[in-house]
Amino acid sequence: MTATETSTMGAGAPAGVVRRLSMLDRFLPLWILAAMALGLAAGWLVPGLGAALDAVQVAGISLPIAIGLLAMMYPVLAKVRYDRLDTVTGIGGCWCPRCCSTGSWARR
Repeated sequence: MTATETSTMGAGAPAGVVRRLSMLDRFLPLWILAAMALGLAAGWLVPGLGAALDAVQVAGISLPIAIGLLAMMYPVLAKVRYDRLDTVTGIGGCWCPRCCSTGSWARR
């Protein structure tokens, strides 16, 4: 590793990079913690939720987890361009959480 590579890989990101991130991307760790807290609260407040989710299996594979993983991984693997979805689908506005992060809903 060269000296320039090590200096660019420091702990803090340059301020310009952080400013260019969307609000969703900038606060991603906070959203992840909030989702985890929401899941824990739902499991605590709704009796039998864990058992109901465990019961939805196909060949020993949890269907809710499989659907969640597919929903997270498919757009990345398919190289979906969220900034152009409105031209392809004709649907304007914010229709999925990831579209909100690109700001495509704000241009309308």
